Amino acid sequence: MKNLFALLSLFCITSINAQISLPIDFENDQVLNEDIVNFNGGSGYVVYNPQIDDNNPSEHVGVIIRDGGDIWAGSYIELDSYLDFSTDTHISMSVYTPISGLTVKFKLEGDNGAQTERDASTDLSNEWETLSWNFTGEPSNTYNKLVLMFDFGNVGDGSVNSTFYFDNITTFDPSGGLNQIDLPVTFEDPEVYYSLIDFEGNGPSTIVEEGGNHYVQVIKTDESGTSAGVTIGTEEGFATDIPITSSDTKMYAHVYVEGTTQTGIPVRFKIENSNDPTQSVETETFTTVAGEWEVLEFDFSNEATGTAALNTSYPFNMASIFFNFGSVGDNETIYRFDNVSFGSPISLSVDDNISSSYMIYPNPFVDKINVFGIEGDEIIFINDIVGKEIFRGVGLEEINLSSFEKGTYFLTLSKGSQSSTFKVIKK
Repeated sequence: MKNLFALLSLFCITSINAQISLPIDFENDQVLNEDIVNFNGGSGYVVYNPQIDDNNPSEHVGVIIRDGGDIWAGSYIELDSYLDFSTDTHISMSVYTPISGLTVKFKLEGDNGAQTERDASTDLSNEWETLSWNFTGEPSNTYNKLVLMFDFGNVGDGSVNSTFYFDNITTFDPSGGLNQIDLPVTFEDPEVYYSLIDFEGNGPSTIVEEGGNHYVQVIKTDESGTSAGVTIGTEEGFATDIPITSSDTKMYAHVYVEGTTQTGIPVRFKIENSNDPTQSVETETFTTVAGEWEVLEFDFSNEATGTAALNTSYPFNMASIFFNFGSVGDNETIYRFDNVSFGSPISLSVDDNISSSYMIYPNPFVDKINVFGIEGDEIIFINDIVGKEIFRGVGLEEINLSSFEKGTYFLTLSKGSQSSTFKVIKK
């Protein structure tokens, strides 16, 4: 009877261990050594955490040791069910590696040869850090193998420099439930997920807050490519297609160049179909000032030399901007951009922070907004994002805007020939 009970117990344990799903933390025998499949010179195991700390307090972690074999040597874990990317589009993983700047390739495989892969680079050495891979746009219910290739491109030697620890593999939604980005892009709406994707060595590009306004700051280093740039949003693109037609072909952006007195810097703008990058159009214009904001116009009926002509039948829903196109960066010049719009430019004055004698609060607001410093004969205009006037008053210190829809508006205070414009957000 004892032998039968032991056999049943072993069967139950084996069955439980076979159920591997995300998140994976290697605790409680969630993953066993036999669940890690090795290939081409990789050897994976479950081991004790080499550095238990606040960044990763887990007792058990995975390790892959690469010794000889191929430059793509690694290991994989097969999940009990297929990945669902309908909401959680990214995968993150804690890693502990001996070298910073090495490539960690995360590949997904499924039935009938389905596969896709992404790369990430480590920033730390001999410390736990979290890397993430963006699988936006990949189909759900397709992939169930997690393939890990550390230090991809090099052959391991079995030493400590070829020993890589990993833990806490999970999917997540980077937007935190916020709305998808859409035109016009003001970087001000607290309910919108503003994201940036640097490419070809561009960046880092970051969203900066200054004086209550937000804009993007771009650093193009001397290690960047000549066509380095930044995509405005995620791989999914905008929530709606850019409404470009044969007669309406222009987009606009506020641009500021700092760190040089040079003008005539080429700024290229590209729009494309997020699902088909071959469907794209590019145009280019040049800066005319330095050290101050200006509005640049991008007319896609005038495509850049050597690029495809505009095809208005394409569903354009993604945009990228390239500063000093055709040249590498210099580590000194800093570029800023804001208020990306289609059809008509957003008023430039909102970026100048106009007058410190006024205070507009709260901003963002829910129902009412207060205007501190206004005089009794000053006129207040409020326009929507496309420039339509939707409110007018005189000398008001408090304005009830509860009937307004959520979004971005422009409040202008005018007296005689002088005016000041502020960007305000209703949430």
